[in-house]
Amino acid sequence: MIKAEYTEEQLSDMREDAFVNIKEACMRLQERTKCGNEVVIKMLNEVSEFYITQDEKNKI
Repeated sequence: MIKAEYTEEQLSDMREDAFVNIKEACMRLQERTKCGNEVVIKMLNEVSEFYITQDEKNKI
């Protein structure tokens, strides 16, 4: 993946967009499956771990 430099404002906008999109995806998942917050939290933790692992692999 190409490393890019972003301004703090650009990063803030990206974080806000990502938050809104992820929140909406989680809400759709809960509407479809009727799962509780615990399931969403576990899923988000697993996604986070995936990216942490990918980042660690790229640093080697």
